[in-house]
Amino acid sequence: MKKSNKYGILGSILFCGIFAVLLLFIYLPGLKAPEEEGLAVSFGNADMGSGMTETPMPKPEPAPASPPPVQKVTPVKENLMTQTDNSLAIAEQKRKEELKKQQQEALARQREQERLAAEQKKKEQQAIDNANAMNGLFGNNNSQGQGTTSGDTQQGNPVGKGSSGGNSWSLSGRNLSGRLVSPSYNQDVEGKITVNIRVDQSGKVISASIGSPTTISDTQTRNAAIAAAQSTRFSTGKDISSGTITYNFKLK
Repeated sequence: MKKSNKYGILGSILFCGIFAVLLLFIYLPGLKAPEEEGLAVSFGNADMGSGMTETPMPKPEPAPASPPPVQKVTPVKENLMTQTDNSLAIAEQKRKEELKKQQQEALARQREQERLAAEQKKKEQQAIDNANAMNGLFGNNNSQGQGTTSGDTQQGNPVGKGSSGGNSWSLSGRNLSGRLVSPSYNQDVEGKITVNIRVDQSGKVISASIGSPTTISDTQTRNAAIAAAQSTRFSTGKDISSGTITYNFKLK
C-alpha cells in the first residue's frame, strides 16, 4: 500500500473519532426532553389540606456584641515651635551702645573744655607773674601799668583782667571798652556762671558759650549771662582773643 493511502486512512479515522466525541458530549445532551412539571390542585381549606407541619423554631438572635472598651486618650503635649524674634533685643542693644557712645563723647568734650580752661588759666597766671616781674624791675610804676576811670571801667591793665560790679573778666591783651554789662537777674537762684568769649580785632564779642566753673543750671539765667557777654565791648587788638567773663549771682 502506498504511503499516501495510509495517510488518508489514518486521517479519516482521526476525523471520525473527533466527530463522535462532539456528538457524544455536546449535541446529544441537548436533545433530552424537558421534564413535565405537576399542577398543584387545592381542595378545601389550605390549612387543613396542608397536613401537619412543624412550626419552625425562631432562630435565637445573636447576643449583641459588647462595645469595645473606650480607650482613654491622653493629651500629648506638643512642643510648639516658637520663633524667637531677636529684633527687639538687637534694637535695644544698639540703643544702649549709641547712648554709651554719646555719653563718652559728652565726657570727652567736657574734659577738652576743662583742659582748655586750665591752659587759659595757666597762661593768665603766667602773664600775671610776668607783669609782677616787670613791675619789680621798674619799681612798680602804677601810672604806666594800671589806671581807673569813672564808673566800673578799668583801663591800662597789661594782664587783661579786671572786675566790675561784683563780676570779673579775663581777656589776654585786651581791656574793657566802656563797662562790663551785667545780666538781668530775675530768677530765685544764686551761684556763678562762667561764659567763654571770643573777641575780634575791633573788640566785639563774636561768640559766647557757657564755660567752667558754672554752678547755676537755670536756662533763663544762663541765657541772660550769654546775652550780657555779647553786649560787652573790649579794646581793639591785632588778632582774635579768647577769654572768660564770670558773673556772680547773689540773692538780696
